[in-house]
Amino acid sequence: MANRILNKLGFTKENEIVGVDIGAASIKMCLLKKMKEGGFILSATAHRSYDEDLLHDGNIIDGAFIGRELKSMAASSGIKTRAAASALSSYSVITKRVAMPFLEREALEDSVRLEVENIIPFPLKEIYYSYYIMGMDEEKEGMMNLLVVAAKKEIVDGYMAAFDLAGLDLSVLDVDIFAITNLVDEIYKPKGFSVLAADVGASVTNIAIVKEVNVEFTREILIGGKYVTGEIASRQNVSYREAEERKLKAGDDVSDLLQDFISNVSSEINKTVNFYVATKPRETVGKIYLTGGSSRVTGLKERVEKDTGIPAEFLDPYLFVKSGGAEETEEEEKYAVPVALYLSSRRDES
Repeated sequence: MANRILNKLGFTKENEIVGVDIGAASIKMCLLKKMKEGGFILSATAHRSYDEDLLHDGNIIDGAFIGRELKSMAASSGIKTRAAASALSSYSVITKRVAMPFLEREALEDSVRLEVENIIPFPLKEIYYSYYIMGMDEEKEGMMNLLVVAAKKEIVDGYMAAFDLAGLDLSVLDVDIFAITNLVDEIYKPKGFSVLAADVGASVTNIAIVKEVNVEFTREILIGGKYVTGEIASRQNVSYREAEERKLKAGDDVSDLLQDFISNVSSEINKTVNFYVATKPRETVGKIYLTGGSSRVTGLKERVEKDTGIPAEFLDPYLFVKSGGAEETEEEEKYAVPVALYLSSRRDES
């Protein structure tokens, strides 16, 4: 069971695979179709938001409910493929970058296992783990860099059970922030400098700094837009959905809450940049990419640019696909679907 999930951040040989992103307060689905001439078109999308929390500490709270919702969303969107790819929240997994000498496969597997026993604070029997070879270590001759990823079995098994209830075969389980950084690399192909990607979600803001294919640094901040929405709903005695609309309209009646949120998120992004360049003085962060539903809050991008002195822009996931559906989606979907969209491209290219 572990092999078909956390298996080299795995691939599937299915012709089509539906990408599913389960967030703290929403579920997103995307289905891409691969073109004969190369590239993808967007075949179907689905997006549902919820007032109640769907996750707690990375665990699916109600697997039966999620299973029913996934089944309903697939049916209403005309998605017939049974193969699915999803992603764990980065705050629910442990990632470690380690350097190892070049080894034969069997010896490498043994070495990784020993490394996991040393760096992961849980017994092996309680976790699934995998690793990804990032490439040669630029500073250590004869060494390569590996990214080790581990997750509690109870979290992974909860995802698998929910997808089974939906009639879906969970063939790939990735990590949400890695899906975003891979999408940034595929679309923008930044060279010669590091970039920062920030996924500003409902409950958590996930941040990663990458240089080309190497994940240099990741962190999670327990700041998200759902708290602001809840405060607006409470103060103004309106529904959660109405409060969400008022948050995004950014009227004077909610400006104090929004400014606190913007200041906190931007400050943490700036701290991340400063920490990175302090530990790697030869590196520079040349661009910041923002995504996630709460990144749409008016003024956030501008404040990030002001605080960091680095140009920022919103990640446009539809640049990854050719015309044929993306132009018909609502603007707000651009901020919601990056993870699900990238996951739907996760298939064996051979």
